[in-house]
Amino acid sequence: MGIYLCIASNVPPMLSIPNQLEGAFVGQDVTLECRTEAFPTSINYWTTERGDMIISGDKYESVAMDNGYKKYMMLKIRKVDKSDFGSYRCVAKNSLGETDGVIKLEGKFSYYFRRQDQTLLLYIPEI
Repeated sequence: MGIYLCIASNVPPMLSIPNQLEGAFVGQDVTLECRTEAFPTSINYWTTERGDMIISGDKYESVAMDNGYKKYMMLKIRKVDKSDFGSYRCVAKNSLGETDGVIKLEGKFSYYFRRQDQTLLLYIPEI
């Protein structure tokens, strides 16, 4: 008898994505988000839909913030253009496994209509 303390040290990666669908206008910056939990600590990264690993630079900025066994990941895409629309994967892996989640980035397009003293701004997603 007595008091026991159990500490889990074998957690394969788990992942959650707050927004699985994001929209952006051409020329706008957009940020994709992903949250992971794992122990031992996971290796986390982003890939394009072709499977290419995304490296931070002029176009992309990948940021990860650690809080113990939890990680919050962000991928900022600067000056979105049509070629950026598509799917992005957030990947987490450690010695116990691997998981991923997909975020789809779709285009938003704006059209302006003028009628006398009124301006109507209409947002139409790309089809």
